[in-house]
Amino acid sequence: MTSFKSSRIQLIFIIAAALLLLLSVFSYLRINNLTKTSEWVNHTTLVKLQLNNIYISTYEAEADSRGFVLTKDPIYLERMRHNLFVLDSQKVYLRELIKDNFSQRQNFRKLDSILNKRVTFMKDIVNDSPLGKIPKERWLKGRKIMIDLRSHVNHMVTEEDMQYKLRNKTLVEQTVLTPLFSIFLTFLSLLILVTSYLIIFRELRISNQLKTDLESSRQHLLESNKSLLEKNASLDAMNKELESFTYISSHDLQEPLRKIQTFISRIGEDSANSFTESSANYLNRTQEAARRMQNLIQDLLAYSRVKKEVFLFEKYSFRELVNEVTEELSEEIELNASKITTEGNDEIEVIPVQFRQLLINLISNAIKFKAEGVTPKIKVRHEIVDHVSLNDETQYGTFSKMTVSDNGIGIEPQYQKRIFEVFQRLHTKEEYSGTGVGLAIVKKIIENHNGFIDIESKPGKGSSFIVYWPITLAG
Repeated sequence: MTSFKSSRIQLIFIIAAALLLLLSVFSYLRINNLTKTSEWVNHTTLVKLQLNNIYISTYEAEADSRGFVLTKDPIYLERMRHNLFVLDSQKVYLRELIKDNFSQRQNFRKLDSILNKRVTFMKDIVNDSPLGKIPKERWLKGRKIMIDLRSHVNHMVTEEDMQYKLRNKTLVEQTVLTPLFSIFLTFLSLLILVTSYLIIFRELRISNQLKTDLESSRQHLLESNKSLLEKNASLDAMNKELESFTYISSHDLQEPLRKIQTFISRIGEDSANSFTESSANYLNRTQEAARRMQNLIQDLLAYSRVKKEVFLFEKYSFRELVNEVTEELSEEIELNASKITTEGNDEIEVIPVQFRQLLINLISNAIKFKAEGVTPKIKVRHEIVDHVSLNDETQYGTFSKMTVSDNGIGIEPQYQKRIFEVFQRLHTKEEYSGTGVGLAIVKKIIENHNGFIDIESKPGKGSSFIVYWPITLAG
């Protein structure tokens, strides 16, 4: 019985709250409509005021031009220029005010034309004044333009007055109707509240049936969730089998490939003198293809080995890790006369074997994709930041930020996301060697560190690969 009463009270409360909310919404809409109508009335006043300001600025500029012609005092010339500058800003503001009014936009075009004629006339009078006396006919021409301007301004003001009357009439109506509408909504709310109270008993009678249906739905949902978990487990097992298959297949392919390379080398050594130029070319191309295949298999093996759960996070000196990588790449660095600088002495928390591979791939890429005739300059920098902004989203926390910058060929914007996908190459193998897997490995490694990677690049200016990962990962 207590439960019955509680449910009934809750239902009545919900209905009452909903009615109050509905009343508030409708009242808000009416008040908002009233406010907008009032704003339109004020808008009309602003347009009229701006039209008057435009006429005043033009009139003052004209007076200054006459003063300069008569006295040759540069103060008048400076004041004329100032008034013309103010006139331009007033025109911009007026155009913005009437952008929703087609008729006034048409009127503004004519107004702008008259103003341009008047401004041109003033400038010509000022420029010609040192040459001698200005003929009376020219002054009369300027006066006619001002008369046309005043007439057109009055026309636009008259049109705004007509709109003012209509809008003010609407405002008066809204002021009267809004309170009446609020009273009507109040009575309507009471009527609905009473009706809700009367039908509450019918709703309660079917509550038991609803509970039964709800229990049935819950059981169905549990069964669906169980089935989904089983499918996810099956899919996870298939993914692990696929990764294992990729690793084993790639590993087993290396042995026959090494034999192929050995046999090709022996054929080249034993029969070098008997080969034609074409045959020797085919043999060299075959050996190069085998070498590229071996590099691809090694990259695939590296990609498949990047598994987070296999390795532990360790604290490591950032500068020491970079030095180890540059030492490993010393031959490549010396061959390309590359200059590498390191900034940052922080201790970082990473999976060393993976992060070392990440640095190798990024620095190797920076050396490989150098600009022609330019000495590769690579900067590896680490810092601690308290937030990360990426893809218009900001995450707060303590992050390690590593930037690998170069002065290489750069990357077009439309390709900057694509390069992190497996087998995606932006250049032919004749232009730049590689397998298209290196940056995919970099992305997978940083994902294992719960981090992410971004790129900033301009073609011909170089690239910056920016890596973020949380400071505390272990524990």
